[in-house]
Amino acid sequence: MTRLTSFIDKIAGLKFWQHMLVCLLIGIVGIFGHAPYFFWPVAIFMFALLIRLIVIAPTPGRAFWTAQWFGTGYFAGQVYWVAAAFSARGEEFVYIMPFLLGGLALILPSFWSLGSLFYKKYLSQSHLPYLMVAVVLFFGEWMRGHLFGGFPWDLPGYIFEAGSAMSQSASVLGIYGLSYGVLIAAALLAWACWENAARIGIIMSVLLAANFGFGVLRLQTAEVQFVDNVNLRIVAVPFSQKEKLGVYGVAPRIVQEHINLTASPGLENATHIIWPEGALYPSFEDCGDVRRMTQLRSIMGAMFRSTGSKPPVWLVNSNRVIGPESCGDAEDVYNSTAVMSFDRDGVGEVLSVSDKKRLVPFGEIIPGGEFIEKLGARIVASNVSSFTPAKIKTISDIPGLPRGSIQICYEAIFSGLTPRPQDGKVEWILNQSNDAWFGPDIGPQQHANIARYRAIEERVPVIRSAANGYSGVIDPYGRFIEFAAPGEKRAIDSRLPRAIGKSFPFKWINRALFLLTLMILIIPPFRFKRSLGANG
Repeated sequence: MTRLTSFIDKIAGLKFWQHMLVCLLIGIVGIFGHAPYFFWPVAIFMFALLIRLIVIAPTPGRAFWTAQWFGTGYFAGQVYWVAAAFSARGEEFVYIMPFLLGGLALILPSFWSLGSLFYKKYLSQSHLPYLMVAVVLFFGEWMRGHLFGGFPWDLPGYIFEAGSAMSQSASVLGIYGLSYGVLIAAALLAWACWENAARIGIIMSVLLAANFGFGVLRLQTAEVQFVDNVNLRIVAVPFSQKEKLGVYGVAPRIVQEHINLTASPGLENATHIIWPEGALYPSFEDCGDVRRMTQLRSIMGAMFRSTGSKPPVWLVNSNRVIGPESCGDAEDVYNSTAVMSFDRDGVGEVLSVSDKKRLVPFGEIIPGGEFIEKLGARIVASNVSSFTPAKIKTISDIPGLPRGSIQICYEAIFSGLTPRPQDGKVEWILNQSNDAWFGPDIGPQQHANIARYRAIEERVPVIRSAANGYSGVIDPYGRFIEFAAPGEKRAIDSRLPRAIGKSFPFKWINRALFLLTLMILIIPPFRFKRSLGANG
């Protein structure tokens, strides 16, 4: 170990470009801790290397660039699937792809690099330097997840596969608390290795063992029960995003495949039919292709009527347009899920809608608003300038189901987004997504793992309907009961698991972690300034 630590310390003495290249490579190796690999000891060790290199950086500038280039490799290796979304939109968007992907790879680690700069200037005299760097990195991760709308993709805590024993502490700590623990473990590892502190290594081992032990006990006592008289049918049809956008002129095939699978044997037993985001091309209200939507409603109504049983409720996602009759003059366009019921004659009506609150930057909304839009910027997901976000995240009361929360695609990555009603709790989450945007690589697997953590945090089942992603039923412990993998065409028939008790208010817990971290970071510089004043 002494030879290894000495060799790694030599990195700090390399020429600037050599040092940055090594940091970039270390960051790239760190991605193997996340889905689909989950080699989490590798990720913890890479974070330990980062923390050590920041601690021994000779100047604030070197600390800044150490974190920046480590993070560039780390994030570029995890969000490269963004390129698939732009290539799917055609040639006019392809030229934007390298700029946005490169920009993401540089902007996302800037929270770490600025924090490392702050550490080197104001906190480097701390008696606990390794832990202080971990605190700085967590502060950066919290800011990444919240600032400018937030992009909390693959936080450090996600190195543990959802549903595993190591993931279960998220039911108490949340994903931010678990991420804090990962960074603390990395700091303790760096401390133990480079300071020959065996006791610190024991503390780190105990920390990880306690996390594992808690998860084992929680899963051993896990008993999944199901809601009575609820039979879900989740329809999974594989397609590419180019096909969905009509590049090949065959988008109607996607709708027809969903209809065919919905009508497959067993429909008479289904109480609720769930289609994913991206399955439907017309809008279901006001504007849009009214003829096609009317025809589709008639087809679904006739299908449900033919079963001879009570027609199921249909949960379907599409655009919802509000404004003048002309679509081009529409005032508001929402990404929405409609709850549609049918009577025994097959006549359908929209009972309620749930609009998306958290919109994807450049995918559904242009950051900077109308000013940027006037420069000609367009979103990737549609031909409209920008979608309109919902003002609040509503609770969904759907006939035949407990109180639920519909979270569309990107919304499932936000811890604490699930509403918390005063009279009870949300009993389940529906995550409809179009993961065809992510392409065939690691994006759908990462997205599914993140969504499974919402089940652990909220202690409720998550029903996931993801086009070209992982669709299925996730129990309150983050485990798939039934699922269809990307590329698999299947109608998943399953019951709805019951929620398991009241969850913690993670929106407020996350804010408390932020305030605690802020206090830890502010107090040492404040004391330093006071001592200077006293000495002066």
